[in-house]
Amino acid sequence: MTDAVLSLYLAALESDGDKKQFRELYRRYHRVMERTALAVLHDPHDAEEAVQEAFLRVIENFSRIDEIPCKDLGGWLVIIVRNEAITILRRRRCHLPLEEGWADFAGQSRDLPAYSSMVQLFARLPDTYRAALEMKLVLGWSTAEIARRLGLTESAVNTRLSRGRALLRKIFEEEGIEP
Repeated sequence: MTDAVLSLYLAALESDGDKKQFRELYRRYHRVMERTALAVLHDPHDAEEAVQEAFLRVIENFSRIDEIPCKDLGGWLVIIVRNEAITILRRRRCHLPLEEGWADFAGQSRDLPAYSSMVQLFARLPDTYRAALEMKLVLGWSTAEIARRLGLTESAVNTRLSRGRALLRKIFEEEGIEP
């Protein structure tokens, strides 16, 4: 994102405090947001578009950003950019193959749905499990990094990952996809 684009975002904010807070948010999270978008879209231009759209969503809701606990802010931003990337996929009607990070789970199914269907099934998981699984499977984060980002112990993260995978398998079974 160029300085000109950042300046446009800052112009949308009223107070100097909000502008300072947004600059810090951008500095701290834009790279992980770019990696997230790129992991979904596999195209740097589309990923940049997703990041820009995500930051627009952040600006639209900036008055409520202080309501989000600090430990959840990174995950919230990752989810926003991921959703924007999925919107771009849907708009362009692209279907992407499963990534290497899905290899273990993909090996458990003989007839996996298209990527967008997979995302819809994944979205049925409770937020606590989905966030941990996204960080692990989509972003490739270590258990320690996920624990740090979510403010949990590694044991709690492993529990969420295990339960999330079990629920995802159950959802697959309900949809007639054999694990």
